[in-house]
Amino acid sequence: MKETCIICTKQAHSPDLVWQGDLISVSHMVRDPEGSGNYLGYYMLETRRHIKGLYDANEAELTAVGCMLGRLSRAMKSVLAAEHVYAFFIGEGVDHLHAHVVARYPDAPRSYWGPAVDEWPEAPRGTLEDIRALDAQIRAALRAERD
Repeated sequence: MKETCIICTKQAHSPDLVWQGDLISVSHMVRDPEGSGNYLGYYMLETRRHIKGLYDANEAELTAVGCMLGRLSRAMKSVLAAEHVYAFFIGEGVDHLHAHVVARYPDAPRSYWGPAVDEWPEAPRGTLEDIRALDAQIRAALRAERD
């Protein structure tokens, strides 16, 4: 029996995708679906095709990833008033090239800069409803930039 890919399932069935094209999709990270502990401003940019890393991406995918990283980062800075936006490629766990795109808020102590940014206890956190409200604003900012 073939194992189900959680990314393919999300891309095919989730009403919570912020953006999806032929090559990539964007969604907010949900770690606490029943509670209010979700770091607001933690997005995942994922390829639609199964590829392990940048080394497996074709030119069209690389272009789509790069362009969306720029657009999403600008939208996050604007909507969230983020001081900085990180993009991490880790490449473990799922066979979809994926970038963790994470906002750093202005008051974040230096000890929480970089990969530990979402561990800052004072960071804005919220429920699935809060994420969906934020997603609507990010989606509108992405649309406005394209127009």
